[in-house]
Amino acid sequence: MTISTRYTVDHFLGYGRRYSIDYCFPITSSAACTPKTSIAQGHVEEVSLAAGVELFISDLDVLRPYQSFSKGNTDLLIVVMLEGCAHFDIDGQKRWITAGEACWLRLDTGLTLSAFHPANQRLRTLCLSLDAPAMQAWYGSYISSTSPHVWQLSPGLQLTIDEACCASSSAESQRMRFQGLALQIIAQGLDCRSPYTADSGALYRQRLALIRRWLDEEPSFDHTLQRLADRAAMSPSTLMRHFKMAYGLAPIDYLRKRRLALARELLLSGHSVQQAAHLSGYRHASNFITAFKKNYGISPGALTESSLKRS
Repeated sequence: MTISTRYTVDHFLGYGRRYSIDYCFPITSSAACTPKTSIAQGHVEEVSLAAGVELFISDLDVLRPYQSFSKGNTDLLIVVMLEGCAHFDIDGQKRWITAGEACWLRLDTGLTLSAFHPANQRLRTLCLSLDAPAMQAWYGSYISSTSPHVWQLSPGLQLTIDEACCASSSAESQRMRFQGLALQIIAQGLDCRSPYTADSGALYRQRLALIRRWLDEEPSFDHTLQRLADRAAMSPSTLMRHFKMAYGLAPIDYLRKRRLALARELLLSGHSVQQAAHLSGYRHASNFITAFKKNYGISPGALTESSLKRS
């Protein structure tokens, strides 16, 4: 993906014939479209990863808005938005897909996808499609859940995708790299399955806020990742990923910071090291002393002594 190409209406219609996609190009204030009108400029790459597994990577500067209507049958389609945005309408359910999000769906006669792509943006996308035999070969069984859903890519996976798209290597090496990448995307999509709704993000935020408030208000409680996940009605891995994206730390790391902050307050208010350790949720004072010194660069005993001197 090194040569920049100008893509016209004819180019888009050609892709549409190959992939069963209808395109339309809204009339703008400048002029109506002709077959040679430029719609976008950039790079498009198609990679066949295995029998029934196709990868489509695009990096485009969108010059004019366009809309696509997918009308073919695809047992599994994953659209990853790396940069830019598009407005998706999946069988009447509408929402914007923005950078860092991915959409999982199955296309058939009963489910259609319409996507509107605004102009004046850099649009970087990755589309992965698999047929049923490929899913059987890669996953070991047919992926039963076909409910459309959108999820936020983990920062690590986003970085891996960016590196893979920018890497310069032989065709075989590139194909193997993308095979591994495709498996990671599918695995994360499976782990993040939830109904496709416009307010699913708000629901996640409410659950995450509940967990954060619980950790803030009861840091001394015997919290575990599984117990937190049960309360949030998420899997442990899903909770950990979304909590870290929202607050910058995994739940247990956030809890550790909260406990140490509480312990510091207790020490400064005159509590002993043993009392501060117990009241902040540490079962063993030795573990507390080690964690406190690592975080603050001073032992809790030294902080207690300085507090007593000031008083």
